[in-house]
Amino acid sequence: GVKRVSQYLRSINCPMSESTIHRCMREGAIPFKKPTPRIVLFDLDEIDKWIDEGGS
Repeated sequence: GVKRVSQYLRSINCPMSESTIHRCMREGAIPFKKPTPRIVLFDLDEIDKWIDEGGS
């Protein structure tokens, strides 16, 4: 979820707060999947690709 992806980003020296991740999700700027209303999934390979392409 959002908390874990925030922790992951911090661990790779690309810190992003949970609120910023939520904003990026609303704007469609960060890759994620939402299979149900309360579940958010992030593919770390997609997150790494997004960062490499200049996302944030």
